[in-house]
Amino acid sequence: MFQLNPGSLAMIIGARTPAGRRNVGKSVELFGLCLPGQRFLNPVNGVMTELPPTADRALWLVTGDVFAFDSQHGFAFVRPEHLLPLTPEDSPETLDALMLE
Repeated sequence: MFQLNPGSLAMIIGARTPAGRRNVGKSVELFGLCLPGQRFLNPVNGVMTELPPTADRALWLVTGDVFAFDSQHGFAFVRPEHLLPLTPEDSPETLDALMLE
C-alpha cells in the first residue's frame, strides 16, 4: 500500500464538514502532516499558521484547487483517512501493461 508523503499527490475521498465536502474528488499535493499546536508557514498565502492545540488529531495541509474551511482558495486541512495516495504506478498505461504480463 502506498503511503502519504509530503510532495506526493493524493485525491480527497471524504470529508466530515460541508466546507470540506466541496473538495471531495479533487487531486492535491501533500504539503505536510500538521500536529495539534504546530506552527508552520503556509505555502499558499505565506502566513504563519497554527493548527489549534485543541485539535483532536493531526491533519494534512494540502494544496491545489481546493478551499479551506474559511473559503480561502489553494489549500485545505484534511484528515489522513480522507486522502487516497496517487502514484505514477496508478496510471492507466501502467495498469494496462500489468494486465498484458
